[in-house]
Amino acid sequence: MEALTEAAINPFDQIRYPSMVHESLHPARLSVFACLHDRPFAPASRCRLLEIGCGDGMNLMSIAATAPQSQFVGFDLASTTIATGRAMAAAAGLTNVELSVMDILNTPASLGEFDYIVAHGVYAWVTAPVREALMRLIGHMLAPNGLAQISYNAMPGCRIRHIVRDILQDCLANVSDTATRLAAAKDWLDLFAAKWSEADPLQNAMRHRVQELLLFPLEVIFHDEMGEIYEPQFVSDVAADAKRHGLQYLCDAQPVCGCEALIPSEERSLLRERVGEDFVRFEQEYDFATLLPFRSSLLCRDGGTIDRSAAWTRVHKLHARGRFVPVSADESAPGRFEFRTHENGRAATSESVIADLLGRIGAAEPHSVSLATQIANQEIAETVLRLFQIGALSLQTEPFPFTLTPGERPVASPLARLQAANGENNLASLRHAMVEINDANTRYFITLLDGTRTRRDLVIEMARFIGVPAEAIATELNENLNRLAHMALLTG
Repeated sequence: MEALTEAAINPFDQIRYPSMVHESLHPARLSVFACLHDRPFAPASRCRLLEIGCGDGMNLMSIAATAPQSQFVGFDLASTTIATGRAMAAAAGLTNVELSVMDILNTPASLGEFDYIVAHGVYAWVTAPVREALMRLIGHMLAPNGLAQISYNAMPGCRIRHIVRDILQDCLANVSDTATRLAAAKDWLDLFAAKWSEADPLQNAMRHRVQELLLFPLEVIFHDEMGEIYEPQFVSDVAADAKRHGLQYLCDAQPVCGCEALIPSEERSLLRERVGEDFVRFEQEYDFATLLPFRSSLLCRDGGTIDRSAAWTRVHKLHARGRFVPVSADESAPGRFEFRTHENGRAATSESVIADLLGRIGAAEPHSVSLATQIANQEIAETVLRLFQIGALSLQTEPFPFTLTPGERPVASPLARLQAANGENNLASLRHAMVEINDANTRYFITLLDGTRTRRDLVIEMARFIGVPAEAIATELNENLNRLAHMALLTG
């Protein structure tokens, strides 16, 4: 999240917001919702994407590494982070990335039109005039078939975060030094979390929220809860603001929310009956019912109605990926097929055709499987959508460009090589996700994978670097290359 407001000293120049890659913001994933709503969209491999409040541009650079024929533009008000990002993009050879220091209030029309516009973590951290300027910018620059994503903390679910903010504003009122403020913020939150009672519903909710908050880096708390401006939004207000600028609300880019209208759940049927065909009102009432704390709203051009029916007929246009590991058959339950899924979840079916599809998806992991010939009927399509909704699989409109078969001269993503050379533990993969590499030897190995070295060259250099016999390195070379390939770090 990068707040783009005029200030004497930009807080993002004081303390760098942690570099992040947001998987859901890749155009191949955003466009899934356009596809399911039967709307045209630009292919991720050939598009223009603008990120507003891009920070150091890491999210943009990670997308750009997967789509060399596309153009990516980002701007932010923090000059230090933009300078860092420019240097990284140049060093990684990402010529399709352009980063600028710019203010939302003074954005030139010369930037042109964009197929995708992303504003992640900006909208709730800027003043009302800046929010208005942001929506106006999207209204001017979004292509006719474009998609815009605006994420923000949502009301009323974020009332509890306001309490955290109240505590920090009061307890840190007389603390000016930044490092001292961060340390004091943690101390105060630890203190209150220890005192709040599990027996009291509100205090227990506060305990859980603070405990979750303290899992994040303190830099995140500094810019979010401790920021100068913090104004979570009602989704109905965001949709109304969009309407004034020639835009309409499509859905939420979070599958758990974005699929609700496409495959309505029985438990929400009463809510749908109460609000009728007014989808924005349904979304707002849904937030009241669930106390959803975060929204990732997708907007499109305001032109005609949006088809929220028969999404299952469009699933065949997508690609699916996910972890589906078959579980040994239970002899007491013949005809039942069970799989282990992401984060040790479970999925089961009695339909052999669905089990076959999940088996193919699991066998292809981490690659995706085209669903073009896999959707024989409505039941299969809706099963895919429900697995997507609960996070058991992901959908995308195009496959990602990485290889699982390292060649004689293996090549790692230039961006990942640069991050590894800089000693970073979290590297951007070629499916736009972060992978953790804590081992210094592995990071050095990644820096060598630039296509100039044969496998024998790699063995000799790693043996020299680690100080072990070359035979020991050669024995494990294939395994190590395959492991990096399955992390989607190697390009063909």
